[in-house]
Amino acid sequence: MSLTGAEPNQRSRILDAALELVSELGAAGTSMRRLAAACGLNVATIYHYFPSKADLLRALIEERRYGERMATEEPPMDPALPPRERLATLLVWVTERTLEEGAVLRLILGDGLRGDPTARQSASELVAALDEVAAGWLTAGFPELAARPLPAELGGRLIRRTLLAVITEHLATGQADARAHADDLAAVLFANP
Repeated sequence: MSLTGAEPNQRSRILDAALELVSELGAAGTSMRRLAAACGLNVATIYHYFPSKADLLRALIEERRYGERMATEEPPMDPALPPRERLATLLVWVTERTLEEGAVLRLILGDGLRGDPTARQSASELVAALDEVAAGWLTAGFPELAARPLPAELGGRLIRRTLLAVITEHLATGQADARAHADDLAAVLFANP
């Protein structure tokens, strides 16, 4: 049986349905049979594209290309703004972009908390990528930091930690004030010596 011609559409359909199911039920609550039913496909077709649930979870995260997107997207950093305002604008922008990925966030956080190795590995990779990209943003967009005893790598980790705090708060409560978190971080990074 040839799947030629329908393969990209079926694969995308499977991933879309899987993301919805996994973000709602977690990986443990999402069986390949349930996924097949949600897609209107047979289980053999699901396994044709994704030989295991771990492969499916990995694809759900990797297909989003977060590391690549983080490295190529240019955050808004107006050099005319004071550093605190520039940093607040950056963190609010990153938070808004991240929250657009709510289903994937629930997948990674939920299954990571449940000890799923694929989710944990993906989360570790995303954390490392964000640290590196955020350090680059600070180096490129905040020349004021060059005169301070703050390595860009440390600043990048502080941005990531603040972002994770905002995202976790938002997922847990349904709201979070990214600007307030950004202002707190800016006060620390740009405190008068």
